[in-house]
Amino acid sequence: MKRLKFFAKENKDTVIAAAILLLFSVIAFLSSYLFFAVTILIASVAYCAYLYYRFNAKYRNVPVSSDNAMTTLTVDVLTKLGLPIIMISADDNVAWYNKAFAENKDYFGTIKYGQSCKELCGGTISHAALKKAKSHYDIKCGEKVFSVYPVEVSTMGNNYFLAMLVDASDRAQLETMLKNRNIIVGYAAVDNAAEISSYLQDSYRSTVAKAYTELYNWVTEMDGIVREYDRDKYIIFVDEEKFAPNINKKFDIIEKINNTVAGDSNRLTLSMSFARIQGSLTEKEAAAKSALDYAFQRGGAQVIVKTETGSTSYGGQIKAMERTTKIKSRVTADKLKELMISASNVIVMGHKNIDVDAIAAACAVARFAMELQKPINIVVNADDKALETALGLLEGLDEYDNVFVDRVRGQELLEPDSLVVIVDVSNPVIFEAPDIYKNAQNVAIIDHHVQTNEFEVTPLLQYIDPTASSASELMCEVLEQALQRSVLKTGEAELLYAGIMLDTQHLTRNMGVRTFGAAMYLRLDAKMLAKAQGLFKPDIREYTKQAVFRKNTVLYKDCIGISYYDGDILPENHLMASIAADGMLGISSVKASFALCTVGNNVHISGRSDGSINVALILEKLGGGGRFEAAATVMEETTMRQARERLHLAIDEHFNDKNGTGGNL
Repeated sequence: MKRLKFFAKENKDTVIAAAILLLFSVIAFLSSYLFFAVTILIASVAYCAYLYYRFNAKYRNVPVSSDNAMTTLTVDVLTKLGLPIIMISADDNVAWYNKAFAENKDYFGTIKYGQSCKELCGGTISHAALKKAKSHYDIKCGEKVFSVYPVEVSTMGNNYFLAMLVDASDRAQLETMLKNRNIIVGYAAVDNAAEISSYLQDSYRSTVAKAYTELYNWVTEMDGIVREYDRDKYIIFVDEEKFAPNINKKFDIIEKINNTVAGDSNRLTLSMSFARIQGSLTEKEAAAKSALDYAFQRGGAQVIVKTETGSTSYGGQIKAMERTTKIKSRVTADKLKELMISASNVIVMGHKNIDVDAIAAACAVARFAMELQKPINIVVNADDKALETALGLLEGLDEYDNVFVDRVRGQELLEPDSLVVIVDVSNPVIFEAPDIYKNAQNVAIIDHHVQTNEFEVTPLLQYIDPTASSASELMCEVLEQALQRSVLKTGEAELLYAGIMLDTQHLTRNMGVRTFGAAMYLRLDAKMLAKAQGLFKPDIREYTKQAVFRKNTVLYKDCIGISYYDGDILPENHLMASIAADGMLGISSVKASFALCTVGNNVHISGRSDGSINVALILEKLGGGGRFEAAATVMEETTMRQARERLHLAIDEHFNDKNGTGGNL
């Protein structure tokens, strides 16, 4: 019957003609025209016989329905196909499987209809996994690897997924072999070789030789190659298979080298970098070189491993040696002058929640630009309290009347040839105006914090020195190489001194020869010193907040002070937290301190150290960063209780890593 309907539909005109003939014969009989009626009837019967012949001739061997035929054929093929195939229902149960799937019990186990897919290859063949897959994905069942190809089907109003499994064990084995044979390119270099050589004098070469022996033994144990290509600089080649175990060991080679040279000096350290990426040797070499620069920017004595997804650091437990030469300052001054001269205008900014150090460094850049007669603007947030106190020192300097602008005006001032100078910060997340940085074509960064991540676009000038006490100190060194002291205005000098005082806790911590050199360049008299120090006197509200911090102070792990304030959510609280963290270091048993405060919906954490604990590494685990002795972070949309719990976990992890690997983080 279905065939007949299909034939009638396909030969509509022919069937209608036959029906008309039959109708005429009926009419003829009813009208008593017998001869005419018989003639038409005979013709109709003959025509119908002809149609029946055509119908049989055309559809004698055709199935009842082509759709049904294809369905039957498809099921038959899938059933007999040698590839394992399984159909999964929307509720993650086995709806159907073919013979090949059932026969692979060694890999898939015993299969039953209605069985949960959680029992199949660790739940990797599920409705959700098949739906998520764009083309195919690999799974491991037993000792074999299969490529799973999903096909979505619908029937009777239900959705299913057919999963065809192709044995990919040989391909996976080949990929693993090729990956293991992937060449890792690395660099190693002595940190601040110029300063260390002058410090060690005659013993320098023998000390470096000991360090190189440890490095050479480590590389040769991996069947790798290490060669010195320049004085105290080495290039390394090693296979991925031999290199990978060092990740779990967290590169304890750094600690071995430190222990080897400890008898001669605890100042000589190595930094290393490795490019664990795919690509040509040229690309790997460039990536490894960039990663080594990153290690130096972070303070040295560590290993940076660059992968396809980013960079990971290991080590960094040793405080970097202070740089005593002024070569880099002179080079930076020359480069900054060159960039300013070629720029149409200069835009300067610091970090969010700006402090005196960032404002002072920005004003130093502004003075540099003013002397070159370049238009200069400093992007700030007018609500920052530190800005109000800093502007008090600049009062009377007409040059600054229109210098300070907000981020909206700063974006309007940005031109293709503008130079954007960023001071006291190197993390784009906490720039005062990240959009200006992203849209700028010419960027210079001057900072004294440990660089927490690599830049997407390398700045034209990158002067990041974690051994400096402050950004103000760095800018004093730059100005000393570029401008006469007489050019610097009194208010600017007082502001730079205040910036140094802020980050050295009133000249009591994190100081060096360079700090005093910067102070000498400023040449402040007693009256000017008193004026700068007056910036740090608290008002009554700040004084009472510090009392709350002291009341909430607890000792953690017998050496870490932790305090908090959550009485209000004012922006000034982050400054109160930094002061509280500094104050806790005055407690006899405290080696590191963390002060937490609430600002809006976020929790700010300030960390300080006496130099024995790297607070930057701890706060990096919470998304922040800084320097060995001073660091900070902001935990967004977090309660005080949650922030304290996460801080405890970060401290625990830091101490576990340090104790478990000899200080290799």
